[in-house]
Order: sequence, then structure tokens, then C-alpha cells
Amino acid sequence: MERLVDHFRRADTDNLSWMYGQGSVITGLTDDSDLDLILIWDEDVPTASTLPGQSKLTSHGRLVLEQARFDGYDVDLMHVPCHTFEDWMSELEQGDGWEGTAWPLPIYVAAGLAESELLLDPTGLGTEHRSRVQTPAPPLVTKVRRQLEAAAPGFVKELRRAAERENRWLHANLAVQLHKLIYTAWFLSEGRYPPFPKYLPQWYERFGMDLEVQGLEATYWATRDPAEGAAALESLAAAVLNLPEPRA
Repeated sequence: MERLVDHFRRADTDNLSWMYGQGSVITGLTDDSDLDLILIWDEDVPTASTLPGQSKLTSHGRLVLEQARFDGYDVDLMHVPCHTFEDWMSELEQGDGWEGTAWPLPIYVAAGLAESELLLDPTGLGTEHRSRVQTPAPPLVTKVRRQLEAAAPGFVKELRRAAERENRWLHANLAVQLHKLIYTAWFLSEGRYPPFPKYLPQWYERFGMDLEVQGLEATYWATRDPAEGAAALESLAAAVLNLPEPRA
């Protein structure tokens, strides 16, 4: 890691604003995964390799993913224009950036940054952004909780109907949508941006998440009967909504 950071520190990268590491290796959840590094550029992102040796570059709209092998690690570099990163943060502060399946979803970007390690930050801009995501934006918390409160009864009704009619695929699809909404509201209510849904038990423990809600979620996952699953999700949603909103 030190050699990698030193490479960018010494390279001719005047356009590089700041850089951070995120993901399971950086946060100490595992030592058997890729290194995920995010590089924020003042203007345009690179169009050629930024690492010594061979690397693969893939464009994703305004972003560029660079993948390489470096010092025994598989490294994923995400190159992001500064204005795009600013747009992500602004979306969250306005209560958006959490719905859908677009990649990268701003809410997961914020979660990664909140637990990240700043690697290069010559102007202090990275420190400023990292400070902004230590607590979820109040408009986002309120919007997600209100949506869960409004949507949960309808989801539960349709889940029960699907269970009665043995529409298993529909039941599974509805359950995923409701559980994602519950999960998002839960983390936000606990004062955290929800991380990408991997290593969740470790995040529950690290963040000291509510034990009652953890127990209800475990009950849901242990349920095999669709009707009981609908009831478990109803209880889980109610428990999350019963959590107080974090203070701004």
C-alpha cells in the first residue's frame, strides 16, 4: 500500500485532488480481497494507465475503473472527476442518491468514505468530505423513514397475498424491495450511512447496532414459511420506525 501511495505522490499528477482507500481490506474486515482505491481528479479523469506495468481501463460514463496487479494485490482504482463526487454528496444532502440500482450509488459512496483511510490529501478537501459523511444528512434520514412508514403496509399486504396464492417469485421480489428499504432506514436511524450489503454481521457489531432489530432480522432470515416471512418483515419495519431519528 505504501509503495502504491508513494507512486501517486511522486507521479506527474498535478490534476489529482485527493485519494482514499475503502472496502473490506482497508477497514480490516478481511485480508483476502481487492484493494479499493478512489482517486478524485480536479478535472478530467485519466484515459491511460496511471500505474507502472499493465492495467485495464474501463469507462463508466464520467468514471474510469482501472484494474491491475500491484505488490501482490489485485487493485481496483476508481477515477472520479471532482464535480461528479460533489454531485453525489449534494444528492444525499437533498435526500436523494439512495434509490435504484445505479452504480456507484451515492449512499454507498458516502458509507465507504466514512470508514475510509485518506491516502493523499494535499489541500484538505478529502478531510472536509470525510467529515461531511460521518453523520447522515438529516433530509435523507427523514425521507427514507417517511417512505418506509408509508410503503410498509402496502408491501406487507402484497406479501401476504402472494403467500396465499403461492406466488413465490413475486413474494421474494417484494421481500427484497421492502428489506432494502428497512435496511437503509435502519442504518440511517442509527446515525450511519448504510454500507454495501456485504459483511453485515461485522458492521452490526462494529457500529453497535440495535440488538432488538438485529434479533428481528435474524428471525426473518430463519423463517421459511412465506406468510411468517411477511409478518417478520412487518415487525422488523415497525422496530426500525420505533428507533429515534439521530440528532442533527
